[in-house]
Amino acid sequence: MADTVRYRKPSMTNLPSDIGVPILKQILSTPAPDRTAMKIESAELLKKMIKERALEDAKRNSSK
Repeated sequence: MADTVRYRKPSMTNLPSDIGVPILKQILSTPAPDRTAMKIESAELLKKMIKERALEDAKRNSSK
């Protein structure tokens, strides 16, 4: 059986301040991601999947 790879959340508890402070400043100054493009794309894909499912159902019902 294959070994399961597990990833742990890194701990910043014991980092020296000259390393930890810039990391924390970078984390806090990072802007929130703009998810509008992702939402638009997912809505378009959902419409496409619904349309394809309807076509499959229509084919299935017409062959009965």
